[in-house]
Amino acid sequence: MRKVVLGTLILLAAMAVAQMPPSHGGGQRGTMPSSRTDFAQMCGIADPSVEASRRLTRSAEGEWRVVSSDARPLATDRGVARVWHQGNWMVDLHDAPGSGMNVTQMHTGQMCFDPGGRAIGLIDRYMDMPGCGCMRYTVLHFDLASGRVMRREQKFVGVQSGAPMAEPESAKSFPEIWPFRRLEQLPFFKLISQ
Repeated sequence: MRKVVLGTLILLAAMAVAQMPPSHGGGQRGTMPSSRTDFAQMCGIADPSVEASRRLTRSAEGEWRVVSSDARPLATDRGVARVWHQGNWMVDLHDAPGSGMNVTQMHTGQMCFDPGGRAIGLIDRYMDMPGCGCMRYTVLHFDLASGRVMRREQKFVGVQSGAPMAEPESAKSFPEIWPFRRLEQLPFFKLISQ
């Protein structure tokens, strides 16, 4: 029981960090909204409530499964996702590298796909507490016709302060930005396309 409670608390903390808006200097242009509600509005999702989403979890063995919206992740789960489909598709993805839902390292993504499954926009965050106490924040904007990245914005911020910082040496070992450019590339696509 204690492991389930701990896993749930860690997951909730990770989701809170993943929803942190970046700290911007005044009036930066082109930055994609990062709160779920704002991102949903940009993506064309009218109802971004948790109840309107399909929820999935990933086991330690890498197997994705659909779970009820009120189900708690298992202590051994290493990833969770929520998917909204209201014409466009919106995906919130949270993955914990290593063993268990380790809040000291967390890779999250907010993704928007058009009705045909092509990427419109992506916000990728990677938090590394032991290496740098920082988060890599990356925004990609896509050209709908070609699917190519039209604009890429990236910065590093301190997790505690939210202040921008220079790229740390440890960033060389960070995972790649989420590579999903089409909906069917998601590892759980078969579960959400039924």
